[in-house]
Amino acid sequence: MKKNPFRPLKLLCLLGLPVVCLGQTVAGGGRNDSNPLNVYAPPCVTQVKQHIAVSCQITPTGGVQPYNYAFTGEFPDGMSMSTGMGGGLINGTPTGSTSAQATATVTDARGGTASTSFTITPASLTGAGPCGSAICVTAPVYAIKTKESYVLKPASPLQMAATGYWSDGTTLDLTHMATWACTPSPACGSVSPQGLYTAGSSASTYQVMATFNGVTNDGGKGTAVTAVATAPSSKENNRVANSGVVMKEVLQLKSGIPESLLQKAECVVVIPSTLKFAIGVGGSYGRGVMTCRGGPDFKGPWGAPSMIALGGGSFGFQGGGQATDFVLLLMNDRAASSILTSKVKLGANASAAAGPIGRESSAATDAFLRAKILSYSRARGLFAGVSLEGTTLRADNRANRKLYGKDVSAKAIVLEGGVSPPLSALELLSILNSKAPSNKSAGGSAQGE
Repeated sequence: MKKNPFRPLKLLCLLGLPVVCLGQTVAGGGRNDSNPLNVYAPPCVTQVKQHIAVSCQITPTGGVQPYNYAFTGEFPDGMSMSTGMGGGLINGTPTGSTSAQATATVTDARGGTASTSFTITPASLTGAGPCGSAICVTAPVYAIKTKESYVLKPASPLQMAATGYWSDGTTLDLTHMATWACTPSPACGSVSPQGLYTAGSSASTYQVMATFNGVTNDGGKGTAVTAVATAPSSKENNRVANSGVVMKEVLQLKSGIPESLLQKAECVVVIPSTLKFAIGVGGSYGRGVMTCRGGPDFKGPWGAPSMIALGGGSFGFQGGGQATDFVLLLMNDRAASSILTSKVKLGANASAAAGPIGRESSAATDAFLRAKILSYSRARGLFAGVSLEGTTLRADNRANRKLYGKDVSAKAIVLEGGVSPPLSALELLSILNSKAPSNKSAGGSAQGE
């Protein structure tokens, strides 16, 4: 049998001994064409922001570990790169926005080298957010937002959020990095290091401020928050306030509306203290409110309510003359638009079903998935899903005129943001924005078609 003269050389190559192996220079640890040493600038060097700590690791590929790192050139003020064995970490906090260029060189255990050059230009904290400044403060979950301020009750908490806007068009949440304060102090209350603002005990307008590296939100003015002691009293305002009480009490029940359903609802209708005339005769009458999530896609916070009237129908277990509260979840925008623009008969113009109850209750049945409206009732402390087929719902524009002090359509109120919420809606909007701040439906407009 003829022997292969290269077999001993292959064995030596596999053992890593210093010989020339078929064009792969490994003597002294220099070059290995089958596993070349490569190094690239990490992507994070293009995302550096002024005043924000940087931690970018250069990670070579190929070659033979361990690696030794070195660099030439410069880094922006406040930044550097670790060198030597196990180095390659670009870190620090850039204090300015001046560009700097550097070249990082990596040497592997056999003496092979590879280099990469890059330029770092920190984005400056000079962008312009919606408030016109580089830092804007908002309350992502709030009860009432007017053009002038956020509105809440005295001594109530409100979670604020600070967002920074950089010159490269990027943003960053600064809520836990900013220094918080309010004015005038101490009457304004207090703000925690995490941005939780607790309003002062007196009815007044205060300013909440977040400062980061010398930059204060809203051009240094802060964000206005108004604490109001009482809402105006009228039949309409009392109805709005009562709707808030009903919604709060219903959502506190162990066997109440499943939060998973509420989080998928586009709108909510609350009819407090509906009076049924007599058993078996039919004929019920009630007035309440309807509020929807803001924005054209129903993704925003719950907004200003429209007054709503309920009539007709003969439903279930309620006794004659008994006051009953109703809560309806509108699961798509078609149901909302129909009620705001015309009289809707449930079961005929809009599919409706008795809603499931219980926090762990599953609503994934065909009846619930097909229904545009899920309805609930509460009477004598008993809360249950109830069918309202045959009942009519319509916007109460006369009551809207009295509530808002001007002629404004229900559609403009609820879907177009034509007015700010009344102070009487504090309870209602607070509980909805707390329990269901974001719309988790897969696409409400497609449901129930």
